[in-house]
Amino acid sequence: METDDDGQTFEALYRGLHPLVVRTVYLVVFDAGVAQEITNEAFLRLWQHRRKLGEQVNGRAWVMRVAFNLAIDHRRSLLARLRHREPAAVDRDPGSLAITRLEIEQMRSALLGLRPRDRAILALRYDQGLSFPEIAQVLGRPEATARTWAHRALERLRRRFTRLDGAPSTLHEEPS
Repeated sequence: METDDDGQTFEALYRGLHPLVVRTVYLVVFDAGVAQEITNEAFLRLWQHRRKLGEQVNGRAWVMRVAFNLAIDHRRSLLARLRHREPAAVDRDPGSLAITRLEIEQMRSALLGLRPRDRAILALRYDQGLSFPEIAQVLGRPEATARTWAHRALERLRRRFTRLDGAPSTLHEEPS
């Protein structure tokens, strides 16, 4: 990461990456407030370490990795389980709302049954659209490992979703 004195590089990275990091962290912790706090902490750490990191470090991958690790640490804590809250419902047709809630709850249950790492990998791949090389960089692992972990996480999600739903899974893996 460039270490300009006026913080323009950092600001550009923050503006471009902040929403992506918040969404990714949210899919691990399922709490918007906590996702925001973790994202802010990750960017704060990048700011604090910007001079030590040097220009060779990919700031995007570094922030994603720090946020990913902080999110997993949070999920592991007992406090996170106690603070977990249901998101507010949108006011609309009661029948449609009931079906949507059921679908969301089934997917949420299936996702919560996965390990935090699996949820994070699926979020990076399918919610954020990161490529396998980018995911590998975030995880600090080889690309082949990222591909394997993503495939296994998706397969575990399929099995869990099928058990919860009782119907064959409609989840499809995207080629890359």
